Amino acid sequence: MTTSPSPPSPSPPSPSSTSPPAASSTTSPTAPPPALPSGLASPFGEDLAAEDVPLTELVPAGTEPTGSWIARIASGDAIVAAWEAPSDDPFRTDRGVVVWRHTGEPVMLWRPVSAATYRADRQPVLGITATIDDVTGDGSPDALVFAETGGSGACGVYLVVDPSTAAQVYRRSVCDTTITPSSEPVGLRVTEAVYAHGDPHCCPSAMRTTILRYEANGAWTAVSETTTPT
Repeated sequence: MTTSPSPPSPSPPSPSSTSPPAASSTTSPTAPPPALPSGLASPFGEDLAAEDVPLTELVPAGTEPTGSWIARIASGDAIVAAWEAPSDDPFRTDRGVVVWRHTGEPVMLWRPVSAATYRADRQPVLGITATIDDVTGDGSPDALVFAETGGSGACGVYLVVDPSTAAQVYRRSVCDTTITPSSEPVGLRVTEAVYAHGDPHCCPSAMRTTILRYEANGAWTAVSETTTPT
Protein backbone atom coordinates (compact mmCIF):
# COMPACT_ATOMS: atom_id res chain seq x y z
CA MET A 1 0.00 0.00 0.00
CA THR A 2 1.95 3.84 -0.64
CA THR A 3 2.84 7.61 -3.23
CA SER A 4 5.02 10.04 -5.28
CA PRO A 5 4.27 13.24 -7.17
CA SER A 6 0.64 13.40 -8.34
CA PRO A 7 -1.42 15.87 -10.33
CA PRO A 8 -2.64 19.01 -8.54
CA SER A 9 -5.53 18.35 -6.15
CA PRO A 10 -8.61 20.48 -5.62
CA SER A 11 -8.40 22.63 -2.48
CA PRO A 12 -10.17 21.23 0.60
CA PRO A 13 -13.47 22.94 1.42
CA SER A 14 -13.19 25.94 3.71
CA PRO A 15 -15.21 25.88 6.95
CA SER A 16 -16.93 29.06 5.78
CA SER A 17 -17.78 27.79 2.32
CA THR A 18 -21.47 27.68 1.43
CA SER A 19 -21.38 27.22 -2.34
CA PRO A 20 -21.78 23.64 -3.62
CA PRO A 21 -19.67 22.50 -6.57
CA ALA A 22 -21.25 22.46 -10.00
CA ALA A 23 -23.20 19.24 -10.55
CA SER A 24 -21.22 18.45 -13.69
CA SER A 25 -17.78 19.15 -12.24
CA THR A 26 -14.97 16.69 -12.77
CA THR A 27 -12.19 15.73 -10.38
CA SER A 28 -8.68 14.29 -10.74
CA PRO A 29 -8.25 12.81 -14.23
CA THR A 30 -6.18 9.65 -14.51
CA ALA A 31 -2.46 10.11 -13.87
CA PRO A 32 0.37 7.80 -14.89
CA PRO A 33 1.89 5.68 -12.11
CA PRO A 34 4.37 7.75 -10.06
CA ALA A 35 7.93 6.77 -9.35
CA LEU A 36 8.36 4.06 -6.73
CA PRO A 37 9.98 4.98 -3.40
CA SER A 38 13.69 4.41 -2.94
CA GLY A 39 14.73 1.38 -0.93
CA LEU A 40 11.95 -0.81 -2.29
CA ALA A 41 12.91 -4.43 -2.88
CA SER A 42 13.24 -5.70 -6.43
CA PRO A 43 10.37 -7.75 -7.85
CA PHE A 44 10.59 -11.28 -6.53
CA GLY A 45 9.61 -14.63 -7.94
CA GLU A 46 8.28 -16.63 -5.02
CA ASP A 47 4.91 -18.01 -6.07
CA LEU A 48 3.16 -17.18 -2.81
CA ALA A 49 -0.51 -16.49 -2.25
CA ALA A 50 -1.21 -12.87 -1.39
CA GLU A 51 -1.97 -13.82 2.23
CA ASP A 52 1.44 -15.50 2.57
CA VAL A 53 3.68 -12.77 1.18
CA PRO A 54 5.81 -11.30 4.02
CA LEU A 55 4.85 -7.66 4.40
CA THR A 56 8.44 -6.73 5.20
CA GLU A 57 9.26 -7.65 1.58
CA LEU A 58 6.77 -5.11 0.28
CA VAL A 59 7.90 -1.90 1.99
CA PRO A 60 11.03 0.25 1.58
CA ALA A 61 14.16 -0.86 3.42
CA GLY A 62 14.36 0.56 6.94
CA THR A 63 10.59 1.02 7.27
CA GLU A 64 7.89 -1.01 8.99
CA PRO A 65 4.61 -2.28 7.48
CA THR A 66 1.52 -0.85 9.19
CA GLY A 67 -1.28 -2.55 7.27
CA SER A 68 -2.20 -4.51 4.16
CA TRP A 69 -5.25 -5.06 1.96
CA ILE A 70 -5.76 -7.58 -0.85
CA ALA A 71 -7.56 -6.94 -4.15
CA ARG A 72 -8.66 -9.94 -6.23
CA ILE A 73 -8.26 -8.84 -9.83
CA ALA A 74 -8.51 -10.92 -13.01
CA SER A 75 -4.87 -10.39 -14.01
CA GLY A 76 -3.59 -11.57 -10.62
CA ASP A 77 -4.02 -10.64 -6.98
CA ALA A 78 -2.79 -7.27 -5.77
CA ILE A 79 -1.53 -6.27 -2.33
CA VAL A 80 -1.77 -2.74 -0.94
CA ALA A 81 0.86 -2.31 1.79
CA ALA A 82 1.15 0.73 4.06
CA TRP A 83 4.43 1.60 5.78
CA GLU A 84 6.06 4.11 8.08
CA ALA A 85 9.65 5.10 8.82
CA PRO A 86 11.07 4.92 12.36
CA SER A 87 10.60 8.21 14.20
CA ASP A 88 10.61 9.60 17.74
CA ASP A 89 7.70 11.86 16.78
CA PRO A 90 4.56 10.06 15.53
CA PHE A 91 3.33 13.38 14.10
CA ARG A 92 6.48 13.85 12.01
CA THR A 93 7.34 10.61 10.23
CA ASP A 94 7.50 9.52 6.62
CA ARG A 95 4.64 7.23 5.59
CA GLY A 96 3.42 5.72 2.38
CA VAL A 97 1.67 2.97 0.48
CA VAL A 98 2.82 0.56 -2.23
CA VAL A 99 0.67 -1.56 -4.54
CA TRP A 100 2.13 -4.92 -5.62
CA ARG A 101 0.61 -7.18 -8.26
CA HIS A 102 1.00 -10.87 -9.04
CA THR A 103 2.10 -10.94 -12.68
CA GLY A 104 2.19 -14.65 -13.45
CA GLU A 105 5.70 -14.26 -14.86
CA PRO A 106 8.02 -17.20 -14.07
CA VAL A 107 10.83 -15.03 -12.67
CA MET A 108 9.17 -11.91 -11.25
CA LEU A 109 5.83 -13.11 -9.93
CA TRP A 110 5.29 -10.13 -7.62
CA ARG A 111 6.05 -6.63 -8.88
CA PRO A 112 5.44 -3.13 -7.37
CA VAL A 113 3.21 -1.17 -9.75
CA SER A 114 2.14 2.00 -7.92
CA ALA A 115 3.02 3.98 -4.81
CA ALA A 116 2.34 7.11 -2.80
CA THR A 117 4.76 8.65 -0.32
CA TYR A 118 3.88 11.26 2.31
CA ARG A 119 7.07 12.89 3.58
CA ALA A 120 7.07 14.42 7.04
CA ASP A 121 8.78 17.58 5.78
CA ARG A 122 6.20 18.12 3.04
CA GLN A 123 2.90 16.42 3.83
CA PRO A 124 3.00 14.58 7.17
CA VAL A 125 0.21 12.08 7.80
CA LEU A 126 -0.81 10.27 10.97
CA GLY A 127 -1.83 6.96 9.46
CA ILE A 128 -3.02 5.22 6.31
CA THR A 129 -6.06 3.03 5.76
CA ALA A 130 -7.60 1.54 2.62
CA THR A 131 -10.88 0.13 1.34
CA ILE A 132 -10.98 -2.39 -1.52
CA ASP A 133 -14.00 -2.04 -3.82
CA ASP A 134 -14.87 -1.36 -7.45
CA VAL A 135 -15.30 2.41 -7.76
CA THR A 136 -14.34 2.84 -11.42
CA GLY A 137 -17.10 0.60 -12.75
CA ASP A 138 -14.90 -1.83 -14.67
CA GLY A 139 -15.90 -4.82 -12.54
CA SER A 140 -12.45 -5.02 -10.94
CA PRO A 141 -11.67 -3.89 -7.37
CA ASP A 142 -9.82 -0.65 -6.76
CA ALA A 143 -8.01 0.63 -3.67
CA LEU A 144 -9.48 3.72 -2.01
CA VAL A 145 -6.65 4.94 0.24
CA PHE A 146 -7.01 7.54 3.00
CA ALA A 147 -3.95 9.26 4.46
CA GLU A 148 -5.03 11.06 7.62
CA THR A 149 -3.46 14.46 8.27
CA GLY A 150 -5.45 15.21 11.44
CA GLY A 151 -6.98 18.43 12.72
CA SER A 152 -10.46 19.12 14.05
CA GLY A 153 -11.91 18.57 10.58
CA ALA A 154 -10.56 15.01 10.27
CA CYS A 155 -8.47 16.18 7.34
CA GLY A 156 -6.63 13.91 4.96
CA VAL A 157 -5.84 12.88 1.41
CA TYR A 158 -7.98 10.39 -0.52
CA LEU A 159 -6.38 8.41 -3.34
CA VAL A 160 -7.85 5.80 -5.70
CA VAL A 161 -5.48 3.30 -7.32
CA ASP A 162 -6.64 0.86 -10.00
CA PRO A 163 -4.38 -2.19 -9.43
CA SER A 164 -5.26 -3.68 -12.81
CA THR A 165 -3.71 -0.70 -14.65
CA ALA A 166 -1.47 0.69 -11.85
CA ALA A 167 -3.03 4.13 -12.51
CA GLN A 168 -3.90 6.57 -9.75
CA VAL A 169 -7.30 7.76 -10.95
CA TYR A 170 -8.39 10.08 -8.13
CA ARG A 171 -6.72 12.27 -5.53
CA ARG A 172 -8.25 14.89 -3.27
CA SER A 173 -7.20 16.64 -0.07
CA VAL A 174 -10.16 17.27 2.24
CA CYS A 175 -11.37 18.48 5.62
CA ASP A 176 -14.81 17.86 7.12
CA THR A 177 -15.37 15.35 4.33
CA THR A 178 -15.55 11.58 3.98
CA ILE A 179 -15.27 9.63 0.72
CA THR A 180 -16.55 6.07 0.48
CA PRO A 181 -17.38 3.62 -2.33
CA SER A 182 -20.83 3.91 -3.91
CA SER A 183 -22.50 0.74 -5.21
CA GLU A 184 -25.58 2.15 -6.98
CA PRO A 185 -24.37 3.77 -9.10
CA VAL A 186 -20.81 2.51 -8.87
CA GLY A 187 -18.45 5.35 -8.01
CA LEU A 188 -17.45 7.51 -5.06
CA ARG A 189 -19.77 8.96 -2.41
CA VAL A 190 -18.45 12.31 -1.17
CA THR A 191 -20.09 13.56 2.03
CA GLU A 192 -19.02 17.02 3.18
CA ALA A 193 -20.08 19.60 5.74
CA VAL A 194 -21.77 22.77 4.51
CA TYR A 195 -21.20 25.79 6.73
CA ALA A 196 -23.43 28.85 6.75
CA HIS A 197 -22.07 32.19 7.88
CA GLY A 198 -21.60 32.08 11.63
CA ASP A 199 -21.73 28.28 12.01
CA PRO A 200 -19.31 26.98 14.66
CA HIS A 201 -16.96 24.32 13.37
CA CYS A 202 -18.74 21.68 15.42
CA CYS A 203 -22.10 22.30 13.85
CA PRO A 204 -22.45 22.76 10.08
CA SER A 205 -25.85 23.82 8.79
CA ALA A 206 -26.07 20.87 6.39
CA MET A 207 -24.34 17.87 4.91
CA ARG A 208 -23.94 17.56 1.14
CA THR A 209 -23.58 14.15 -0.51
CA THR A 210 -22.32 13.92 -4.09
CA ILE A 211 -21.99 10.73 -6.13
CA LEU A 212 -19.08 10.77 -8.58
CA ARG A 213 -18.90 8.42 -11.56
CA TYR A 214 -15.69 7.51 -13.37
CA GLU A 215 -15.86 8.25 -17.08
CA ALA A 216 -14.05 6.63 -20.01
CA ASN A 217 -11.97 9.81 -20.51
CA GLY A 218 -10.52 9.47 -16.99
CA ALA A 219 -12.62 12.24 -15.43
CA TRP A 220 -15.05 12.00 -12.51
CA THR A 221 -18.52 13.44 -13.06
CA ALA A 222 -21.07 14.33 -10.39
CA VAL A 223 -24.21 12.35 -11.26
CA SER A 224 -26.27 13.27 -8.19
CA GLU A 225 -26.14 15.68 -5.28
CA THR A 226 -28.29 16.03 -2.17
CA THR A 227 -28.07 18.46 0.73
CA THR A 228 -29.58 17.53 4.09
CA PRO A 229 -30.01 20.07 6.93
CA THR A 230 -28.44 18.95 10.20
